[in-house]
Amino acid sequence: MSTFELQIVTPERLIYSGPAVSAVVPAADGQLGILAHHAPLLASLGAGPLTVRAESGVRSWIVRGGIVEVHENTVSVLADEVVE
Repeated sequence: MSTFELQIVTPERLIYSGPAVSAVVPAADGQLGILAHHAPLLASLGAGPLTVRAESGVRSWIVRGGIVEVHENTVSVLADEVVE
């Protein structure tokens, strides 16, 4: 399975860092699905569920605002707030 490096951070702490198979993030204009080798992207986040599928299982959080950046098989979610 192809993976990408994912980091989810808030101003207070690191939420997740590691490989992921897929991620679905709540972009301002709707849900955005990300797989390995996704095209470069910068988008605003809205409020909603952020779901990550890793080889070890599926995890979800609620995100409120921020940005997501995809670049060179790395995804960075810089969230204003994350609720577990």
